[in-house]
Amino acid sequence: MMTRWISGLLVAVAVSAAGCNDRQTIDSSGGAPREVNPPLELVAQGRPPIADIPVPIGFKLDEGKSRNLAAAGLRWVIHLYKGGSNKYAVARFYRRQMPINRWTLVTDVFSQGALRLDFEKGNERCHVEVTDGSLFHPTYIRVELWPTGPIPTPREPTGQSG
Repeated sequence: MMTRWISGLLVAVAVSAAGCNDRQTIDSSGGAPREVNPPLELVAQGRPPIADIPVPIGFKLDEGKSRNLAAAGLRWVIHLYKGGSNKYAVARFYRRQMPINRWTLVTDVFSQGALRLDFEKGNERCHVEVTDGSLFHPTYIRVELWPTGPIPTPREPTGQSG
């Protein structure tokens, strides 16, 4: 009885797996199979920890490995996020979402398994690195933000003489 049930389950899994090939077609240029449907796009969180740096839904801030500082109108941020999306989907997310927040893509590098994106806005630079993670958190996002221009010095109050 148990053997029949397991056999039936295996047949059902095999049939459903065979149905997954319905999304492929033949590429007219080379004859290789390719995916017809575009990949699903990630969606930005409604309230990310840093307002103008989007974070995909499903990614959580690792507070023990993150820090940020704001002083004199300048920001320094190092945030690490963990989540369960494909690193290429995450990189597409940042390429699409950062310009919405007025960031300009400066460099886009894939090296040694990591995707590195650098953005600029005003006198700030934002470095986003996307890497594979562990079994329970397949993708890590490391966001670093720092000022690039001169740091303003405090001014003396005007109109007062000493």
